[in-house]
Amino acid sequence: MKRKINNIVYLLSILFVFNSCLDEEPLYTTSESVIYSSEQSAQLALNGIYGLMTVQGSFAQLLPEINTEASGLCWTSFNTSDNRCQYTNGVIPVDNEFNNLVWGALYQAIANCNIFIEACNSDRSGEWSTKANMVAQAKFLRGVCYYSLYTFYGGVPLRLEPTDKENLPMARASRQEVLDQIVKDWTEAIPDLDDQSSILNSAPTAPCKASAYAYLTKLYWLMGCNAWAAEQGDTWATGELKSSWPEMKASRDYFLQAKTYGDSVMSANVFDLEPDFRTLFNGQRVTFSKEFVFVLDATMNTTENVGYNSLHWTFSPQNCSPGETWGRSQPNKSFYNWARGTYQDDPRLDVTFVSQWVKYVNKVPSEEIQVAYPYVKKNRTDTIGWKDSVIIAGRPPVQVPITQLVQVIVDSIDYSDFEKYADVTNPQPDELDSLVFEAYCKTKSASSWNINDWPYFGKYMTTNCSGRYADNNLYVYRYADFLLLMADVENELGNKGTAIDLVNKVLTRARNSADQPATYPKDLEASMSQDNLRKYIFHERLFELAAEFDGFIDTRRRGIEWRKNEILMRNNNDGITKACYEYGVKVGYSSPWREYWYPNDGNEDWDTYLIRNQLIPIPRMEMSSNDMISLEDQNPGY
Repeated sequence: MKRKINNIVYLLSILFVFNSCLDEEPLYTTSESVIYSSEQSAQLALNGIYGLMTVQGSFAQLLPEINTEASGLCWTSFNTSDNRCQYTNGVIPVDNEFNNLVWGALYQAIANCNIFIEACNSDRSGEWSTKANMVAQAKFLRGVCYYSLYTFYGGVPLRLEPTDKENLPMARASRQEVLDQIVKDWTEAIPDLDDQSSILNSAPTAPCKASAYAYLTKLYWLMGCNAWAAEQGDTWATGELKSSWPEMKASRDYFLQAKTYGDSVMSANVFDLEPDFRTLFNGQRVTFSKEFVFVLDATMNTTENVGYNSLHWTFSPQNCSPGETWGRSQPNKSFYNWARGTYQDDPRLDVTFVSQWVKYVNKVPSEEIQVAYPYVKKNRTDTIGWKDSVIIAGRPPVQVPITQLVQVIVDSIDYSDFEKYADVTNPQPDELDSLVFEAYCKTKSASSWNINDWPYFGKYMTTNCSGRYADNNLYVYRYADFLLLMADVENELGNKGTAIDLVNKVLTRARNSADQPATYPKDLEASMSQDNLRKYIFHERLFELAAEFDGFIDTRRRGIEWRKNEILMRNNNDGITKACYEYGVKVGYSSPWREYWYPNDGNEDWDTYLIRNQLIPIPRMEMSSNDMISLEDQNPGY
């Protein structure tokens, strides 16, 4: 039963719409006995829950956007009053608008899960054969929402029943209580979820048993990584994390549990890698793939209600399609330079990043090619013919060239030139030609700013769009993600050979995602040490999953020292970024068009900055409407 999200407008007229700052009675416009009287009406309500997970505040825009902007791999226009800049800069006020939207959207979906579960399990509900499976799906979805809340906020209020005026005020649950509830939802869902992939019954959105096992694997892997950081003496993990999570066990315990669940996924043989990485991100709607561990159907919806995908609008360059695009979240130069220098001819590079595109004018492609970092345009004079210029009797005419001024695109940095650059992952200003230096090593003035001074993320580019909405599905959890985190688990448990085999599956798929197999990424060698493999997996995940749904927690899970040394210092040490930043300091900045510098332009010490940014603040709207959460309950540093 394929979910058609564009039907859920009906749902909004029959289910109460929850907001975490609700201060009046929930409104029902029809009775629950009508809603849940049959399989058909219940299915419509369940479709609506899926739809509520594809709204602006959830997976359709802000979850991948914030995950990317707050990862340390992103550049956004530098304006400290802008929501996006606040995440990228790491100075997030409690009244950040995006924060309110994410909190509200996830709790709205949770509220509808609660209504659905309670109503289906009551004597007010009718009977039909698929009811248990539907309830299992609702529990699975509630677990996914709480997992997203946990990764952003830590402990949050656990709302598990339909909300009314009496139970609206609710204290934050502890980290462990939230973790226990997520585990409970997913483990309770497993017996009644489908045994086989939803691909087989043409329902790409519906999870199966292996989907829940894969999420449990991810959850215990995350706990294991956090506990590992504490065992390494990380300041945040031994301090704030341990104080808010006194139940923390040894990392090995969590990794063993992750392996148990992960082995169940592998033995189910439900998922596999899509043979060609490009198929997933080619701008066309992929209705199903064996790579989908969990996918949301985001059928294009231009009503601005629910059930849409605005990632093309968010990430793609301006004027690259017949739809609206703003390129609001772009890869920073350090991440781009590192990836291009590391992965060389890897086919994923041309999918993940965009630096050239056809300009659309009035929704129609033109003949103009737009370029962004690291490409530059320059004028060249071409000879297109000859003409007689000086004619003297008895002598041959003197011919002069007929010239034409043309604009050419220059591939400005050759990341494969190991001779020219001391480190091809980090080109230095004195290794650049003058044209590139002038274009990218100086902060622009107000009259010459150019958002194309940074490249773009290309995964969501499509011409299959209308306005701000695209028709592509949302790949919330891919099998490549699972394989890489399982490799991390196996490596931590001392099974290095198995870990390398799992990573090499992802790398082999990447090499073969071209018309002719590429040289990079090369398979890992068996001689690689455990420490080097740990770092390789960390960075491979950042590249394979760039601009997807886990950038926030992926860059933080091993503690603040890892985030500082492996992510933020790479930005500060990038030669071009550093030159541009220092030039901006010298000339007094042109604020919106400058580079980021961590921590917070040097205005804070590292530990204060990093510990605060391990979590996002509880939104002001929640704290002002929920009298069981006080200022003392706010996350550290806010």
